[in-house]
Amino acid sequence: MTYMSTTVEIVKTPDILHGKPRLAGTRIGVFMLGERVRRDGHTVDDLREDHPDLSREQIDLALEYYDDHSELMETLRMQRQAYKQRVSDQSRAPK
Repeated sequence: MTYMSTTVEIVKTPDILHGKPRLAGTRIGVFMLGERVRRDGHTVDDLREDHPDLSREQIDLALEYYDDHSELMETLRMQRQAYKQRVSDQSRAPK
């Protein structure tokens, strides 16, 4: 399935967001948008308020991609958790 409309496209490029899927023409990742809505309980209106340059169509396409690629999103989630753990383990701040 192609994730694009006449004006919106999901792309992956190695030099932006480490190749993670994002909205074309932005540095806004599909994973971040999907996590905020699907896991953190934010609404599409919340996203549009935080990212006024995004259209409803962009957000809808990103959420569709997020939902259709659950294995990739789980991999990205695990990578994020591992990164946070490494940072915590290396921190000199009191725990």
